[in-house]
Amino acid sequence: MNVRIEDGRLMVTVDETRDGRLMLGFLRKELFFSRAKISSVKFDSSGILLNGAPVTVRTVLHTGDVLSVRIMDSDKREEHLIPAKMPLRILFEDENLIAVDKPAGTVCHPSRGHAADSLASALAGRFQEKQPEARVHLLGRLDKETSGIVLCAKNGFAADRVRGSVEKEYVAIAEGRFSETEGRITLPMKEQRDDTGILRMVFAADGKDAVTEYRVIGYADGYTVLRVRPLTGRTHQIRFHMAAAGHPLLGDRMYGSASEQIGRCALHAAKLCFKKPFSEEKIRLQAAPPEDMAVLIGRCRTVFSEVEGER
Repeated sequence: MNVRIEDGRLMVTVDETRDGRLMLGFLRKELFFSRAKISSVKFDSSGILLNGAPVTVRTVLHTGDVLSVRIMDSDKREEHLIPAKMPLRILFEDENLIAVDKPAGTVCHPSRGHAADSLASALAGRFQEKQPEARVHLLGRLDKETSGIVLCAKNGFAADRVRGSVEKEYVAIAEGRFSETEGRITLPMKEQRDDTGILRMVFAADGKDAVTEYRVIGYADGYTVLRVRPLTGRTHQIRFHMAAAGHPLLGDRMYGSASEQIGRCALHAAKLCFKKPFSEEKIRLQAAPPEDMAVLIGRCRTVFSEVEGER
């Protein structure tokens, strides 16, 4: 099946194996359109075109037909975003996706005090200049103090297709020395806000399930360097789980304490893997820990070839 993107539309040439398929079933089962996405395009006069003419979802497809479906979002999606020109370290980009290495200190989404200097604003600014039809769909987020890889889809359709395939791995530096070299933390958690509105996670038996795997890759005086894989994607999950295990992340002032060795929470999204939306091709990305964490890693007595080798 020949699938491509042209001017904000998904273009498909129907092959003989799809001859006689009903449009609705084809969109749902072959192209994996959600019910919401189908609803958003079927009432648009140019949302679904077959051989250049508007059709309904009850249309029957035939070999050689060219199906065109609008997949780009409307302008209303980004009414709240202020596009900004900010430097971006781009690790990967195509017509549907972009992945960047976010520095510590940058927020992912606009918030109080960060109306125009978020990662989303920077991406909106880039799209405005390079690909005006693209919209910002961050696939996950990193806390302000966390550095590393953030993946963004440029349209809702690509976001839906890619979201379930994303795998992440972090480099973390935690206080103390772990008794085991690897393990799994399973601890339910839920959100709690204090009187000032600050969000933090707390243990709750009726909270959302959260699972984190870790592997020790070296020790130094007073801290441990780890590879961490969150198997669920809860807010503050790694930070909360490490603190609950008795080893808060170095410099994590919310779940631990400030550190003289690093001025932020020592967490870096180092690796990310995902499948491209219209193929089974796997893309694997990595980003070396920034200097503040690299210095601490370098003080370890163990040789960390798997971390240092990425620099």
